[in-house]
Amino acid sequence: MKHTIILNATLNFFHAVKKYVIKRNEELGFKFVSLDSVVSDKFNYSVGNSKLGQKKVLNYGLSIQHTCAGDAPCKQKGKCYGTGGCFQFGSNLQRVAENTAFVLVNRKHIENIVAVFQAMINENPKIKYFRHFEIGDIPYIEYINAMVQIAVENPDVTFWCYTKKYALVNAWIDQNGLDAMPSNLTIIFSHWRNDDGSYYPMDNRYDFPTSEYIPLGQEHLTETVTHVCPCSDPNVLSNCVNCDKPCFELKHGESMALLEHSTVRTRERDRRVKAAHKALKKSA
Repeated sequence: MKHTIILNATLNFFHAVKKYVIKRNEELGFKFVSLDSVVSDKFNYSVGNSKLGQKKVLNYGLSIQHTCAGDAPCKQKGKCYGTGGCFQFGSNLQRVAENTAFVLVNRKHIENIVAVFQAMINENPKIKYFRHFEIGDIPYIEYINAMVQIAVENPDVTFWCYTKKYALVNAWIDQNGLDAMPSNLTIIFSHWRNDDGSYYPMDNRYDFPTSEYIPLGQEHLTETVTHVCPCSDPNVLSNCVNCDKPCFELKHGESMALLEHSTVRTRERDRRVKAAHKALKKSA
């Protein structure tokens, strides 16, 4: 379910502009919204998706085009799910554009971003999980201050995110120290392995937990990690509800394998999941 927060008068510095321009990245093959035409006083979020099962998680998206690392090799259609499917619907493009416009214009007003996060939590007091960046990544170093502050102010909520903005996180730790990172905020360094076996360079000087992307045909590499995400394995009838080691519980030095999704394999997995759910209902 999608939700929209419209800021109150004290925070409403900007007016939403309904007109927005969709462009297409010819090289990477996905659409995005030109933020030149979007100024927003809205912030859009959801509380879950099919992968999460019954677990409710506050989450939101930012523009891949405007927040992910410029040289990130995952920004290609068929690799990043944010480049296709429902994320290419006009309504979702607009929601992500409004969020991105909001966080970019509020770089010097981090308190507004914290207020949005707090509003999400206040509107959903029973939900104790909060994931940053359903799609997108940390837009700038000051944003980490907002992520830290909201975690400190809500110690009973579990926060986490995946990132390839290693330099931003390292710089923040250089400035503030590792102890300044609250225990209920887990930052996972997303480690990308290309199809040819090479890796996207990762500077993990502080030994953050990692997610290890495993391309199709290289599943044997799961033997080198400490955990395997059940949601990414098409051969496993599972989702986040049944995970024995949630990614937000990863500790420094631990790693989790994320297997590449194959459309064919994933459809087959989904078919078997539905069949299993039907069988459970019949036996109940």
